[in-house]
Amino acid sequence: MMRMSTLMSKATTILSALLLLVATPALASSESGHLVNTTPDGKVDWTTGIATAHGIGIPPKNPASPLQAREMTRKAAWSVALRNLLEVVKGIHVSSTTTVSNYVTTNDEVRTKVEGFVKGARIVNEQEMPDGSYKTTVEMKLGGEFSNLVIPKVAPKSAPLAQYQKGPVSPPRSYTGLVVDARGLGARPALAPRLLNEQGEEAYSVAYVEQQATAEQGIVLYAPDPQSAESNPRVTNSPLLVRALRAQGTQKTDLIISDADAQTIHGVPEHFKFLKQAKVLVILDQK
Repeated sequence: MMRMSTLMSKATTILSALLLLVATPALASSESGHLVNTTPDGKVDWTTGIATAHGIGIPPKNPASPLQAREMTRKAAWSVALRNLLEVVKGIHVSSTTTVSNYVTTNDEVRTKVEGFVKGARIVNEQEMPDGSYKTTVEMKLGGEFSNLVIPKVAPKSAPLAQYQKGPVSPPRSYTGLVVDARGLGARPALAPRLLNEQGEEAYSVAYVEQQATAEQGIVLYAPDPQSAESNPRVTNSPLLVRALRAQGTQKTDLIISDADAQTIHGVPEHFKFLKQAKVLVILDQK
């Protein structure tokens, strides 16, 4: 009887340990709350605005020494990682009709500068494999100078849309940023999306953002759920949450919002100010 009790105690202990192991990865996921698009050799984290890629380097045949073999393999892995990162970056949508690849293939100056940004990517991990090969991971920021390079230059819009300035609006509270829920619409992320009112006029775009804000952080970030969006420091502690009516454009990166929501944003000077500061975040489905 005592032996049976001991066995049952051990079984309970083992079961508890197994349940803990199963639960731990989900809780420890480093990408929880991030909207990430993945490719075979890399990814774009639209919540942090960072593109990442990895490359594998194979040891050379008949090297002069083990040290030479190691250095050549590391260099090969780095080179492959940069090549893969360039492909990841070229696939990024700038607007609803344009990708980075469109600019790279039609403008030699842009191509040279994009390749320069990629070559300057930061190495975030190097791993030597048991067979002597190397795996290298690199990353680069999509905001700042890179965004300024690929986002089209447009005339700035320093004032709210005229139809929303007809009379003062007394909102129930003062908001510190804008969160647009676009789940279920098939919308996709982009570097320069637009928010349009029901008449198709721009309620938010790169034209509304001050140059300094664009240079520092881009014009929008993305998240996969309301909790992650509303707690993001980009929109601070009291964002206005609105629901997009539909996605528009070839790649569905532009979003239509209601006239009432556009009125709340453009009719209140404090709210229009957070557009100029690019305090805008969009919730999309995680695919």
